[in-house]
Order: sequence, then structure tokens, then C-alpha cells
Amino acid sequence: MIETKEKIIKYPENLPLKQAIEDKGLKVKYLAKKFGVSNRVMSQTINGHYKGDNIVPKIKAELGIND
Repeated sequence: MIETKEKIIKYPENLPLKQAIEDKGLKVKYLAKKFGVSNRVMSQTINGHYKGDNIVPKIKAELGIND
């Protein structure tokens, strides 16, 4: 767990997704709509505040990230 001044990042393993999304030029709003989740859930997932077991694999597939 990583602590910041704002919030505790419970799932730091999700943080590389944020950079990958930015590198691909994708928007959180676009991905949220595509995967049927709210912008808030998508944002919390890629910022490490929500585990996102149901959407992380979809995000990785969209970005071409293999585990």
C-alpha cells in the first residue's frame, strides 16, 4: 500500500494502466463508456483506489497488455 497526502493507494499494481492509457491517447470517459462502468469507477481503478477485478482484464486487452 502506498500513502499519498490525498488517499491511500490500495492497488498500486493498477497504476501502470494510467500511463498506458495516456500513452495510447485514450480517455477515461471513453473506456468507462466502452466497458459499461461509471467514469468514477474507471478513474478509481486506474488510480489504484479500486481493485477493478472485472474491468482490469478488459482494460489490459484494449491496451494490448499481456500478463
